[in-house]
Amino acid sequence: MDLSLNKRWAPVLLALAGLLVVAGIACGGSDSDDGGSAAAPAAPAAPAAPAAAEKAAAAEKAEAAAPAAKAESAKAGGKSEAAAAAKPAATVAKAAAAKATTAPAAASGGPTGTITRAFRTLESVYGIGYVGPYRGSATNQLGGIEEALFNYEDGDPMHPFLVDKWDIDTAGTRASLTLKSGLKWQSPIGFEDEDFGELNAAELAEWFNRSNATTNPESTYGDAGDFAAIFLEAKAVDDLTVEIALVAPLYYCLPVSQFGCLSAARGVHKVTSADTHGIDWARSHHIGTGPYVQGDDCKPGDRCSMHAVDSHWRTTGNVATMIGIQVPEATTQIAMLKNGAIDMTELDYKLLPDVVADGFTFLETMPGGYVGQSILFPGNLWEHSHARTDEPLAPWDALPLAEDYPWIGNPWGDQGATCADGDGLGHDLCGNAPYTDDNNPDGMDDMEQARLVRLALSTAIDRGAILSSLLNDLGTPIYSEYMGPEYPGWDAARETGCFDWIGGDISCSGTAESVPWKIADGDLDVAGDLLTTAGYPLVDGVRQGFGELVLQAYAAEAGPVGLEVADTIMSDWTRLGIEISGLVEDYGGVISPRMRQRIQYLPVLKNGDVHSNVYPIDWPLPVVDTSSSRPGWGVGFESQAGAKWVFEILGEKDASVRAEKHLNWVDYSMFWLQYAGVFQVPKGIVVNDRIKSWDGYQQHYSNVSGNPEFIVLND
Repeated sequence: MDLSLNKRWAPVLLALAGLLVVAGIACGGSDSDDGGSAAAPAAPAAPAAPAAAEKAAAAEKAEAAAPAAKAESAKAGGKSEAAAAAKPAATVAKAAAAKATTAPAAASGGPTGTITRAFRTLESVYGIGYVGPYRGSATNQLGGIEEALFNYEDGDPMHPFLVDKWDIDTAGTRASLTLKSGLKWQSPIGFEDEDFGELNAAELAEWFNRSNATTNPESTYGDAGDFAAIFLEAKAVDDLTVEIALVAPLYYCLPVSQFGCLSAARGVHKVTSADTHGIDWARSHHIGTGPYVQGDDCKPGDRCSMHAVDSHWRTTGNVATMIGIQVPEATTQIAMLKNGAIDMTELDYKLLPDVVADGFTFLETMPGGYVGQSILFPGNLWEHSHARTDEPLAPWDALPLAEDYPWIGNPWGDQGATCADGDGLGHDLCGNAPYTDDNNPDGMDDMEQARLVRLALSTAIDRGAILSSLLNDLGTPIYSEYMGPEYPGWDAARETGCFDWIGGDISCSGTAESVPWKIADGDLDVAGDLLTTAGYPLVDGVRQGFGELVLQAYAAEAGPVGLEVADTIMSDWTRLGIEISGLVEDYGGVISPRMRQRIQYLPVLKNGDVHSNVYPIDWPLPVVDTSSSRPGWGVGFESQAGAKWVFEILGEKDASVRAEKHLNWVDYSMFWLQYAGVFQVPKGIVVNDRIKSWDGYQQHYSNVSGNPEFIVLND
């Protein structure tokens, strides 16, 4: 199998690309927070070492000494016993427990020492999230500044953290949060003599309202859409208590947990510094309540430091100084690990065997947590009105329905059909797409045709080969965004049953057959038959009438190896007789704005909003899969069924009923193949022998713990 990126990732341009590079788009994900994994404009070459780094000389030698990484040859099939046995036993350092429940106490004697961590991309500091481009802050990459209102403890993602107590009224329409008292805003280095006060109800209400896309439509905060789906205006009712009106009845979950309940996962930060110090100062100075503060040396593309607070309300960090430096090349990172210039870095999973053999450890900093990647199929716009506001969405006028793309289903009619307002279920409003749909097999509508295409594309993916050749057999295949072998509720033998496109149960008949949760993996014969059934026969090795398929990707959840994963998938699809090309674009500046503007129609390899498998069985919920998150970020498709079920689940008090509704959502999503799941891998980072352990709180978005205060050094 040819895995050369140069051969497959040909330059492909969309006609509107130049018009769509919009800075500052809010997104439900946090891809650039997890170690700088999100694609960014070309970064400066890796510095030999930051000017102030303790190990400058050693780092200068590293680049010249960088060894080439060995490439594994691709092979078919799943994870074999032989492969598993060949994997070094020390590759993955797992904690005995599946979750971190109690924060370790600080080491006696106070914080000591310095840890240096390499990032492929080190971002700017974004001290106020609601203003500026969609990027993760360098200070979030290192962690320690922000603290969440709630955290994951003893299986409860809504365990109070900064919050002392909370409740939701009996109608499920108003949440009340009461803060702990004495939560000090920590002063950045260089401003130690300035008192920034304490987090109180007025500050918390400002954070909510400036971040929320509903109360501040201009917000570029990463969780603006998640807030918009749930929250209306927040108001301070006394010094420590905030009340927030809720969009719809909700009883058990708020998007303000570090774990990511309903997706949001970031912590509170001081937004009112923009009022007292100006926008520019506030953007470059990140102030939170956490056990670390920002240094005075933060420069994007170079370095940033974080410093432990001597006395903190919760815990004092063991490590005095955390330094992040930008080192784009994996070979340079490895060389710097070997000569001691850095202490930790995230590496592609395929590089781990050699690194572990050299005495380093792949350490899970949130034991039991996995992150996955899927192929999204944006452009499937199946909502005619906004889920919260009833605003008309006119999906038939959107760019994805300007042409009859094989993977996009159109329930709204076309130039050659009749579709009047209100003429069927789901069609409260209806129009005609601007093309004539003349390639559907007899008796098959466009929705079923596109569903078969998506199922074929998913079936053709050789997930076993991807895991074996590119991911060191560390993970497992997944076939959906919302379910996999490491999720509660997984059942490989379960079948989806059949649904209509608005979520109703229907009898399976004709081409509408139940889909197993574990589909045929890499079966090109089955995939080819599905395409033929969908009206795209193979003639002389080419799928007739299909046209070119472009797969978009960027260095996402698994890092740069994701581009090689995309290349492998395209190789599989090429063998189906489909003309394939790849397109690598910046996620935050290009792809995310297209999603938000409902004009993205190319499939994208990333995840939707599921960055962790450690969920109760009734989570996650499909908020970003619907219009309910708008005007914030969404995944580029909209489902009437998902919009209906989100609010049904949120309003259900019985956990067992919520669990069944969640599994029903998984069945629907898998039947309609909104996502083609690909893989799931453990979250972690490569460390040297200075680091003894790092058992942080479970987090939704990050691949590496955002709690550096829990790093324990060897004596």
